[in-house]
Amino acid sequence: MKQFLVHTIVEEDNVTHGIAVTNNLIYKNFETMVGEKIGAVLPFLVEKNDNFFIIERFCQYVGYIQFRTDLGLSMKLSDFKNNMDNVLDEYLELEAKDWELADRMKYIEIVDEIIKDANGDVAEMIEVPLLH
Repeated sequence: MKQFLVHTIVEEDNVTHGIAVTNNLIYKNFETMVGEKIGAVLPFLVEKNDNFFIIERFCQYVGYIQFRTDLGLSMKLSDFKNNMDNVLDEYLELEAKDWELADRMKYIEIVDEIIKDANGDVAEMIEVPLLH
């Protein structure tokens, strides 16, 4: 079973979110998600120092990876528990934050794909507290 390491796991409105904020942990998770070859692209994108984000399916999670020049790299993995109502709440939150329609729809499409793919890969999130 694949394992994703995150700094904190939060349960909110029947959705489990895992958050990672250090580059090394995010790079490791991304390689677990997409393989070593494609995973090598993420550090290159960060080095370019341009804002970007990625929304993709990673096993039963919707993954959101963001780099902002003012904040750095972050990752959120969300498990909507195969429930479309849960992702609709997220859609409305993203709409309130003025996200583009295509990006909001990406969340809905990924969760729909996860629901239809009952035998898809399953992973676990493991909390690794951030050391100060």
